[in-house]
Amino acid sequence: MPIRNMILTGLFAALLAVGSQVSIPLGPVPHTLQVFFVMLAGVILGSRWAVASVAVWILLGCFGLPVFAQGKAGVAVLAGPTGGFLVGFMVCAYLVGLMTERAQLTVWRAVGAMLAGLVTAYVLGLVGFMASFKYFLHKPMTWDKAISLAVLPFIPFDVIKSVMAAYIGVKVRRALLRAGYIN
Repeated sequence: MPIRNMILTGLFAALLAVGSQVSIPLGPVPHTLQVFFVMLAGVILGSRWAVASVAVWILLGCFGLPVFAQGKAGVAVLAGPTGGFLVGFMVCAYLVGLMTERAQLTVWRAVGAMLAGLVTAYVLGLVGFMASFKYFLHKPMTWDKAISLAVLPFIPFDVIKSVMAAYIGVKVRRALLRAGYIN
C-alpha cells in the first residue's frame, strides 16, 4: 500500500467529515457537502481508495466521533433515516472511481459517472430511509412520500455539486498523475 494513497484516503475522510458539518436541514435528511466530496474522492482516488476513504469516515462516526451531518455519531446513525445514504456513498464512490479510472478522463465522462453514482446513492438511500421509518420508527410511508422527502429536494443541488466535482476532480487528477503522486 503506497503511503501517498493512504494519506489521500485519510485526507478525503477528513474532507467528508468537514463537509458533513456544512448542513442545511431540509426535512429528515439534511443537505450537506458530502456528495461533493464522495464524488471528488471517486475521481481523484479511484474505486478502491475512494471506498476506503468513505469507509474510514463511516467507521470514525460509528466509533463515536461527530463526523456525520449535524454532528451526529454512533452506530445508531446507520439505522436512522440517513443510514442508507451512508452505504450508498460507499457504492457511489466505488462506481465513480471505477468508471473514471478505466476510461480516458474528460469532464463529461466524469459527469456521467457521477450521475450514475448519484442515482445509485439515491436508490440505496431511499431504501434505507423507508426501512428506518418502517422498522425503527414504526411509521411506514409510501414510495411517493419517501421520494418527495428524501430525493426530490436534493436533486438540483446534488447535480450542481456533481458537475463541480467532475470539473475540479478531472483537473486535480490530471495534475496528480503528471506529478506522479497517484497511479
